[in-house]
Amino acid sequence: MRINEDIFSVANLYETFFIDMYGVLFDGSELYSGTLATLRKLKDMGKKIVLVSNTSQLSKNAMRGYAEKGLGLGMHYDYFVTAGDLLHDILLHHSDIFTKQIGKEFCTVKCLFMGNMDAFEDTGILKSDIYENADLIYVASPRAHYGSVRLDNLYDEDGNKVEIEEFLSKDWKKLRDSQGRQGLAEFALQLEKLAALGKTLLLSNPDVLAPFRIDDDKHPVATQGAIGFYYEKFFKGKVLYFGKPFKEIFDFAKKVSSSENDKILMIGDTLWTDILGAHNAGIDSALVMTGISGECFRKMQGRSIAEKLKILSNQIGARLSYTPQNLKNPTYVLKHFYEDPR
Repeated sequence: MRINEDIFSVANLYETFFIDMYGVLFDGSELYSGTLATLRKLKDMGKKIVLVSNTSQLSKNAMRGYAEKGLGLGMHYDYFVTAGDLLHDILLHHSDIFTKQIGKEFCTVKCLFMGNMDAFEDTGILKSDIYENADLIYVASPRAHYGSVRLDNLYDEDGNKVEIEEFLSKDWKKLRDSQGRQGLAEFALQLEKLAALGKTLLLSNPDVLAPFRIDDDKHPVATQGAIGFYYEKFFKGKVLYFGKPFKEIFDFAKKVSSSENDKILMIGDTLWTDILGAHNAGIDSALVMTGISGECFRKMQGRSIAEKLKILSNQIGARLSYTPQNLKNPTYVLKHFYEDPR
């Protein structure tokens, strides 16, 4: 498998680009250098740009934040679709899905919110303030001190450093950061209580890790999907996921952007959400070696790209309940999405 330099090595083959945000265009704090110029160039070539993010925010709220960084609707992209949008649409128009999963009419379902409520705007869902009365527990990103959920700063009970690809196999109650903080342990104790009560978790972001800016540097942190994974693995709890890699968000993005009949390429930094999702949706994919993949690949010096993909698939992807044992390789691998501004 050959590594291509940037998106322009394959751009002429596609009409529409579905593009992930974190790790492709955005490093957790700022847009990658060259991103805006690359998007403008693609637009000038007549390409349709659809940003497809696993954020639990509604796109209208996410768009405002990125606009402050210079990313403009019309100028740099045509549509913005989020996992929060998908969940919101399902709650408004297909709430029977929850009736089947929970065994109760949606109008009687009570939800306790552990995070922002964007996706539930105007849906009429009933709110619960205590675990015991809730039918669903909606979980957003871990909000313990971000330093304590950094995945490159974790140690086990014996003081051994836990590598990023190992954290899914570890009991969070036994992990701490270099300062002794136990942010993940706090979540583990909450999840243990929820499991004892037989509660179902609802997640609108299946990502297990993402880049985030902490103390003026970029670090991988645990995100909602990690909480869902831990709940399933250690407590045999039930989790409802919405977002990539599930086909529904790609179908939703195609509908919103009128791209059903287009030749589409999905560009992402994660095998088990972006690339697997593209495969589920029947479209081509490109994995960028920035973001999460880049963080993991840097530890695999001297190995071929095929070997790196297999290792990453086995170490993280194969552990997740929603992934097959053998993840599909991307159609392409790119050093980065953006054209090098130099």
